[in-house]
Amino acid sequence: MKTPACVAILLSLMLMGCESISSRIKERAAAFDNWAPATQERIRTGELKVGDNTDMVYMVLGNPDTAEDIPRADGSTLSIWSYPKLKQQFMAEETVGYEDHSEYDIATGQRIHYQIPNRQKVYQNTKVKGMQVILRNGLVTSVRWAGEPPPTLEAEEPESD
Repeated sequence: MKTPACVAILLSLMLMGCESISSRIKERAAAFDNWAPATQERIRTGELKVGDNTDMVYMVLGNPDTAEDIPRADGSTLSIWSYPKLKQQFMAEETVGYEDHSEYDIATGQRIHYQIPNRQKVYQNTKVKGMQVILRNGLVTSVRWAGEPPPTLEAEEPESD
């Protein structure tokens, strides 16, 4: 499956929020100020396109969890920036306190006091494979999500004898 030329990174907005993008834009304001207004707006809204540079990816998504640089035979460098997603898994319920209750018992004419436990669900957040941004010589070539096949790369030219 080919990656479309324009990829909206909605997951990044959910995970990191717009304020994070704003702070990263301020951090790299010199680069941001040199871009066209349409490009600036696209970055502010968290959208990446094929051909975007590393500054743009950083402003939209932040630092990758892992980054792998792969030198290629043609002298180019393929970089894979991985951004995991958090998977929330239910673990257990625990008692976090008690709530006092009382009722009037008509049969005995007395008030009955008792406590009801307050229970809270406990979840564990686990990083799982999420999104990978593939860059070639510092420019985005594709974005893939967990479960997608690896990107197809140009076949290496066989050496002739």
